[in-house]
Amino acid sequence: MKTTLSILFIIGTVVSLSVLFYYVRFDFEADKIFLSISTFLFSIFTSFFISRQASRFNRVRERVTEFGGKMSSIYRSSGHISKELQNSIGKVVLKHYKKVLSSGEWDIHFKDKSTTLKDIHGLLDTYVVDAEVTKLSNQALGSIVKNLAACQDIRKQVVTLSKERIPKEQWILILFFAAMLVSTVSTIESGSLVFASILKSAFVVSVISVLYILYKLNNLVYSESIMGQKSCEDVLEIIKGTK
Repeated sequence: MKTTLSILFIIGTVVSLSVLFYYVRFDFEADKIFLSISTFLFSIFTSFFISRQASRFNRVRERVTEFGGKMSSIYRSSGHISKELQNSIGKVVLKHYKKVLSSGEWDIHFKDKSTTLKDIHGLLDTYVVDAEVTKLSNQALGSIVKNLAACQDIRKQVVTLSKERIPKEQWILILFFAAMLVSTVSTIESGSLVFASILKSAFVVSVISVLYILYKLNNLVYSESIMGQKSCEDVLEIIKGTK
């Protein structure tokens, strides 16, 4: 749905700007040197930040998926200790991921206080009796504790990565170069020229689209679905016994 709206918006903007550039005439035309310089500066800055933010986005997505894998492993391993413990951990994990899917915020447990890991540690204290621990359950317990520690590390990494955004002063510089580029392109003569008007409008929309992509990557929302949604659904299916 969002993709369709985005395409319609782009087409509508191109058509509107094409009509504007077709009828509006500028009294002067900027030197092509300015166009070359502004294009170069804008390209350098945006390509650097897009590359950096895309790498950050992928790292966060991998960590979120890894977190889901650890949760499912904790749930499965707990079955070797006792069914009661497994059912209780399952309820905690279900509550964790249902909150993610219902809110539509993949980072709700990372940006806000979360008791998921603390609750699982508490369940281990409640259900694990030293005298009843067998060789298999001891190995399972070690696996659970190890995965809980890994989940805590992942959580810290995601919290840190989510804060690595483009500083405001650098955004100002990027927007300045974008405005300079759009202004320079707009002065190119296109009055009563259909093809030139369409090219100018397409160029302006391209610049705006680059800024929009950079904005979404910067805010870690470059996706129609919740980040790690498939991982969330997979864990829920495992706990419900459908997978």
